Amino acid sequence: MAQAQGAQDLEDLLRELRKAADGNGPKVSVQEIMDAVGHRSFGPLLLLAGLLGMTPVSAVPGVPSMIALITLLVASQLLIGRDTFWLPRFLLKRTVKADKLQKTVHVAARPARVVDRMVKPRLQVLTGPVADRIVALVCVILALAVPPLEFLPFVAFIPSAAIATFGLGLIARDGLLVLIAFTISAGALGFGAYQLFW
Repeated sequence: MAQAQGAQDLEDLLRELRKAADGNGPKVSVQEIMDAVGHRSFGPLLLLAGLLGMTPVSAVPGVPSMIALITLLVASQLLIGRDTFWLPRFLLKRTVKADKLQKTVHVAARPARVVDRMVKPRLQVLTGPVADRIVALVCVILALAVPPLEFLPFVAFIPSAAIATFGLGLIARDGLLVLIAFTISAGALGFGAYQLFW
């Protein structure tokens, strides 16, 4: 499969995921999803990881931690300045059921149309190169927080929402979304710490 150039909005990302789910048999590997989304696409990869963490795919035990590991690896590589993203072979070979991915895309399709009409380039100082590194650092922290939160019902949804919002903000160059994502991140980490330690 040819590598994608990177989704331009949420509907575009879902379209690429639908192609991956429809064209690769009963299971879809992480490699096939990466090929569909693009290996240079930090925003779309973040958005994808966040969305998958918020949908039925994440109900499978261990999947939230796998998504968190992918997020951690991608965000770490952006943080050190890499232009393309590398994942180890054992992760690239992991699969999800195509029907679960199709269901995820179907559920997200209508909200995606609404969201895409609302986002636009603004506060672009929060989507430049320096901001990208700060976003990457926060995503590393969020990814590290997901595995322990996986044992708490529905709590891992919150960092996934923050990661997805960061991704969409970077795709659309919408600094307001990035600012919202920082707020969600602070809430996720605070709430997670409260649940785990009090």
